[in-house]
Amino acid sequence: MDATRNSSDTAAEVSLFAIFLAFFRLGCTSFGGGTAGWVYREIIQRRGWINDKAFLPDMSLSQGMPGSNGINLSVLAGRRLKGGVGAVVAPLAMLAGPFVVILALGTVYGRISHYPIVHAVLDGVAAAVVGLSFATGIGVIARGTPEPSAVVIAAVTVLCVGILGWPMLPVMLGLAPVSIGLALYRAKRS
Repeated sequence: MDATRNSSDTAAEVSLFAIFLAFFRLGCTSFGGGTAGWVYREIIQRRGWINDKAFLPDMSLSQGMPGSNGINLSVLAGRRLKGGVGAVVAPLAMLAGPFVVILALGTVYGRISHYPIVHAVLDGVAAAVVGLSFATGIGVIARGTPEPSAVVIAAVTVLCVGILGWPMLPVMLGLAPVSIGLALYRAKRS
């Protein structure tokens, strides 16, 4: 048996169509990050296609590669299940559902964007998101006193990006070394 395949006989029995359906479902249902956890639940716990011993090294490798952990993991899981063809089918299936959803939403928005009520609703949603972000921040502060340097870095980021309108990348490139330096200083001091 190929070294990239799972040691159980299950991997050899999995069809490309089953891989496509599983990863298509994952792509359509896993929102907001944490896709690796969804992959684990679907592929290991629910279907039993790969075991923990094979999954954990793939998970570690996917975290070390550039790009989304979930997509990286789908490539590695597809490869483990059906070799090179599986490594192509799994991420394509995972991306196909969200791609269609985004196209459909874009089409709908293009048809209704001229109505003022649509903009009012989107403004309301944006306000709710800002409120939830502040509530989350207040919750973090309430649970424990944050490091003053973290508050300063967050405030400078909001000032530069949110108020001054500077591009995110230069702000991150400037503040990341400062933040890392402060963390190292704090660790060395304690």
